Amino acid sequence: MTARWRGWAAIRPGRLYYGGQIGAADLHAHHAVQLLIGEELILRGADGEAHAMPAALIPANTPHAIVRGTSDGLLALIDPAQTDQSAGFPPPGSAAAWRVEVEVPSDRGLPSLTALVDHVLGATTPPPRHPALNDAVRIVAAMLPGQARLADVARTVHMSESRLSHLFKEEFGLPFRPYVLWVRLGAALSSLSDGATLTEAAHTAGFSDAAHLTRAVRRMMGAAPSFLAAEVRWLS
Repeated sequence: MTARWRGWAAIRPGRLYYGGQIGAADLHAHHAVQLLIGEELILRGADGEAHAMPAALIPANTPHAIVRGTSDGLLALIDPAQTDQSAGFPPPGSAAAWRVEVEVPSDRGLPSLTALVDHVLGATTPPPRHPALNDAVRIVAAMLPGQARLADVARTVHMSESRLSHLFKEEFGLPFRPYVLWVRLGAALSSLSDGATLTEAAHTAGFSDAAHLTRAVRRMMGAAPSFLAAEVRWLS
């Protein structure tokens, strides 16, 4: 990360919200859908092409870099289970495809960001999913902080591993293991928001230690989790 992040953040079921200064970040990939808003934003995709845009909707598991951030932006990470990435969703290729047109609220608080995310996702509301996939999502969350293995989940929902793996890729836009990692990250961030140390948050979410959590956050968010503790005000 080459610039500072400073602002507020909030954890809600399946979502991380952030408002404030958005810094530059190296190439990384969230295991979640990201909505990013800021008048000065310049994003780069894995193809190396940089594009300026006021708002971007980035599919899950898509490499991207923030070349230039913004002093007053909004960001949301959304559980892929809350979106429909199979139709009418931006492709993961060039950053130019991620541009979305939104009316940015003058009030940059949590209620406004929540409503904005709901509005943007309104066109991609998840269709009725396979019951086994819905069950799998609940089972994965219940397994934490223990291991969540594809074989165990598939057996519990009475489905073959290959079929369940295909459903995750087809409907969530990412494989089973990255989805589990996203759920673990959400649990860790929730723990951090309650005042836990990195070590405590890591163990709560099933990471082996603080270093393991730090590597996961850096890989998925382009920055070490220390900025979350030092520069972010968590909303209850």
